[in-house]
Amino acid sequence: MKAKLALYNEVEQPIEPLDEHKLAVAGAKPEAVDVPKQGLYIVDYKTLVKPTIIALVILIVWAVAAWLL
Repeated sequence: MKAKLALYNEVEQPIEPLDEHKLAVAGAKPEAVDVPKQGLYIVDYKTLVKPTIIALVILIVWAVAAWLL
């Protein structure tokens, strides 16, 4: 199928059928992924101990109150 526009000509190109075996089998070992270091992030993600403890205490108080009522 060919499309013709004023300034653009599209020409058909032959395509080869997909060889699924070639696509599924790797010919070489993949390169190692370059993982960014923790210091490169804007925010330094660390476990927030105090908020986690406060949330657990609130959860425990809520669970006990829900169980008793």
